[in-house]
Amino acid sequence: MNTTDEVLQRLEALERRLSQVVVRGRIVAVDPLKALAKVEYGAEGQHQVTGWLPWKPSRTGKTVTWSCPNVGEGVTVISEGDLGLGEILLGSYYDQFPAPSTNPDVHLTQYADNAMAQYNQANHAYQLVLPGNGTVNIVAKGGITITGDVTVNGNIKATQEIADHKRNMSADRAIYNSHMDSHHNSAEPKQ
Repeated sequence: MNTTDEVLQRLEALERRLSQVVVRGRIVAVDPLKALAKVEYGAEGQHQVTGWLPWKPSRTGKTVTWSCPNVGEGVTVISEGDLGLGEILLGSYYDQFPAPSTNPDVHLTQYADNAMAQYNQANHAYQLVLPGNGTVNIVAKGGITITGDVTVNGNIKATQEIADHKRNMSADRAIYNSHMDSHHNSAEPKQ
């Protein structure tokens, strides 16, 4: 083989590797147990699918995040020129999965069941919206402090005493019942 042929072969191999350094595509399969996914890429009518590749989470140290990609989600695969050794960078907007907002002041997470968490830094407003049967469970054994006015649209239920800075509700109930008993001579205290 002459020098020109060797150079052409090396150039072709480099072009092949370079074409696989950054590849845009869509998730076509997910294995959440192994944190792996397959990506479809390529021009229309010439689609190819990668093998199982890891996706890159945003954090994996003492702070850890988990967010499994969805089939159809737009992604970018990066590698050193061999897609078999690539990693998936999650998130690319496209026609089927457009950006959920155009507001640069909003940080928004939208979920498949239509739940949404949003912070608007211009308005200084945080909003959490859950579907009709959604629940919120806060575990804070050290306590919860709310500074500011609180508006409640619905019932308040408690499994323990409710108190303000003077006394708890059972003490208020005892005062009320003794007042009612002295005025109405009722034998049974009101509940």
